[in-house]
Amino acid sequence: MTDHKAVDYRFKILYAIAMITVVCGHIPGGVISIISDWFPSFGINLAAFAFGAGYFYKSSAEDTVIKYVLKKMRTLILPLYVYNIVYGLIVQVLRYKDFHIGGDFTLYNVFVAPITDGHQFIYNLGGWFVVPLFMVQVFNIVLRKALKLFHEHISEWVFWGISVILGILGNQLACMGCLENGWLVLVRMLYFIPFYSFGILYRDKLETLDRRIPSFWYLSTVFALKLIVICICGKMPMYTVSWCNDFTDGPIMPIVVGYLGIALWMRIAIILEPVIGKSKWINLIADNTYSIMINQFLGFMIVKTIFGFINKIGLGFADFDWSGYKNDVFWYYAPFHLSYTLIIYVVAGLAFPILFQKIIKKIKK
Repeated sequence: MTDHKAVDYRFKILYAIAMITVVCGHIPGGVISIISDWFPSFGINLAAFAFGAGYFYKSSAEDTVIKYVLKKMRTLILPLYVYNIVYGLIVQVLRYKDFHIGGDFTLYNVFVAPITDGHQFIYNLGGWFVVPLFMVQVFNIVLRKALKLFHEHISEWVFWGISVILGILGNQLACMGCLENGWLVLVRMLYFIPFYSFGILYRDKLETLDRRIPSFWYLSTVFALKLIVICICGKMPMYTVSWCNDFTDGPIMPIVVGYLGIALWMRIAIILEPVIGKSKWINLIADNTYSIMINQFLGFMIVKTIFGFINKIGLGFADFDWSGYKNDVFWYYAPFHLSYTLIIYVVAGLAFPILFQKIIKKIKK
């Protein structure tokens, strides 16, 4: 998120917003509604991460493709597998306490499932996003390197056009139900390509124009276009990108919805930058998105465990459901039956992964 050591706080805010909506999306009801009536986070937040990754892509990496790929493997894939092994062991230990969440510690679940599925040990299911993001970044640099063998100066619009076509192709495969036997891996990657490419196009071609448009007219246009999309679909479109099994609005609409969501949140980030851009808390979230993505359920489980402990020692929460606690990772206990108390899980889902990451950094030092 740096360019010549200058921090772009717009993307700090964008990443923080996207990360908060990811965490809220794993809790019933979403807990925090941020314009979600018009822009549900499903089909937007992860697209925003891909967009940001594309924005910070540097063409200089094309001079050392192998080095670039190895770096991405070290920063994305290697930590994913380390976390996967750790959570796999945790799942096996918890079985001695009658927990039935997560799969067996097999070679397939340890080494293959993180690529094909990502939900093998459940607690780290947010890590499914890492593999398609890695694949998109590798595909992008290989495509650019290959095409530039024929012509040194290819317009960014050409790369973007190719990416959109590939995205539509991937979404069409999803619409046709081609999601089994490894197809999901391809579909996920193809889905994210238009957003990654859009980040590069925005930086090189659209950013200057974007800043010239007054916010009132900009946001009015975004909402007007979203209204048109809603009318065309006959409902509020939202998509479960992890499985790509609800692309019922056709192959183009998931891209359009993602672009409109990015346009909305990017402008909001620009507006908020002078106010909260350098906020310590915003930056904590933005700088620890990897840990939060993978370890958010750790925070959720810690909160549930605290509630369960209070129940166990007889100090309250008599209606705590031990069966739900041990069998369903998406079961949440709401004290006093008040859904508003679920905000505690959001805070924990953000705070504990950040604390966990800081501990890891201390250990490394």
